[in-house]
Amino acid sequence: MSENTSKRWVTGFEPWHLQALNLRHSDAVALSHVDREEDVQSKSTQKGTAFTGFSEGEIIGCAGIVPVWPGVGHAWVTMGANYKKHRIWVHKNVVNFMDKIIDGMELHRVQANVVCDFIPGVQWLERMGFTLEGKMVKYGPDGEDHYLYARIF
Repeated sequence: MSENTSKRWVTGFEPWHLQALNLRHSDAVALSHVDREEDVQSKSTQKGTAFTGFSEGEIIGCAGIVPVWPGVGHAWVTMGANYKKHRIWVHKNVVNFMDKIIDGMELHRVQANVVCDFIPGVQWLERMGFTLEGKMVKYGPDGEDHYLYARIF
């Protein structure tokens, strides 16, 4: 079954996208611990480093890479509650746009973290070519452990 992409599109990230996103439960919990306005501003400080996927006018999710310093970036993804019905389209576009950002920013390393017991997130990072580097004990806002993954170019 092929996915109809005529009603889906990707555009550059704007701060209101994250604020308007109907968050999935895990992202709502994580973002409840941070200043959402500050988080939005930090994700939009460098034009062209983040993007948003839409379906029929609804935001599916936002993703991007925040520069850490020259050559290194930290990848982030925040998905909406209804992302699963678009998961193949989401995967293809996240990979495509992340690669464009990596090239544009001339990165030699991109890292990402994921809660250790969030198996779908772990599997997705590995499908995107990230390699496990270690465990960050009590890293999360509620003291949960996270894995640190990276892609080296």
